[in-house]
Amino acid sequence: MPQQQIVDHGSRAMRMASPPRIEFRSSTRALLYYSGMGWAFLAALIVVIAVGSWFGYWWQTLIGIAVVAIPLLLYQYLVFRTATFALDDGRLFMCRGVFVRIEEEVELYRIKDVKVTFSVIQQMFSVGGIRISSSDASGSIGAGATNNGRTVITVPHVLDARAIREEIRNRVEAARERRGVRELDIG
Repeated sequence: MPQQQIVDHGSRAMRMASPPRIEFRSSTRALLYYSGMGWAFLAALIVVIAVGSWFGYWWQTLIGIAVVAIPLLLYQYLVFRTATFALDDGRLFMCRGVFVRIEEEVELYRIKDVKVTFSVIQQMFSVGGIRISSSDASGSIGAGATNNGRTVITVPHVLDARAIREEIRNRVEAARERRGVRELDIG
């Protein structure tokens, strides 16, 4: 990744721009249309509507779906929409929370591992879950169960997850190079 460099333009020096800030988040569309769980949910809705219509209870079925399924989808949409992850040239910023907002950041050079997981269906659409492991022991965001003094940040259902993983990896390496940091795992 390009670092900030000073370029001489005649008599004045200008700084080159650092890499652009990249934002990513979980996607409700990816959950519904590009995952097995979403396909199962949509199939169950179709079956419930078909069975309700078959027995003549079509409007009661629609009311039941409006009372149960729509609020669940709306809440999941709000959870995904309010959770943002941003990457600049030195830090990973994380914000989550529908009712209570939690904001946290991790220095990129402290990120130990970036893993992407895909189901069979997600592989077809390049959607996956990103799991970031950091040596920052203070974090608890993003299903961030700390294990072995590490923060684990999980971002499910991310569109173009492979490209995001590569960008994180490249920026982590650049941040380590700028700071002169080497990775050393003991134990």
